[in-house]
Amino acid sequence: MSDKINRQQTEAKINVRAWKDPAFKEKLKTDPHAALKEMGMKKIPESLAIKTEEEGKDQWIIRLCERPLNFNELSEEELEMVAAGEPQEAKCCPKSPV
Repeated sequence: MSDKINRQQTEAKINVRAWKDPAFKEKLKTDPHAALKEMGMKKIPESLAIKTEEEGKDQWIIRLCERPLNFNELSEEELEMVAAGEPQEAKCCPKSPV
C-alpha cells in the first residue's frame, strides 16, 4: 500500500491545522507557500499559484478543473476520477513546462 495521500486528504490536513492554529490560517492566506512548507510540503514549486479561499456556512465553492487533453477518449468513470483529482497514468492532464 502506498503512503501517498490524495488532494482531498491533504486539504483536510490543512483545514485541521488552520482550525487549530489561527496564526497558521493567516499565514496560509498571506503566504501559502511558506505555510505549506511549515507543514512539511517542501516540494511545492514557487511558480505554482496557490489561492486560498474560506468557504462560509452559507456558501459552496466549486473548484473547476482544466479540461483533460484527451477528454474525448476518456470514459465517464475516468472523467470523474480526473475531476476528483485522482492521479492518472494517461495523457489526461496538461503539465506546465518545467
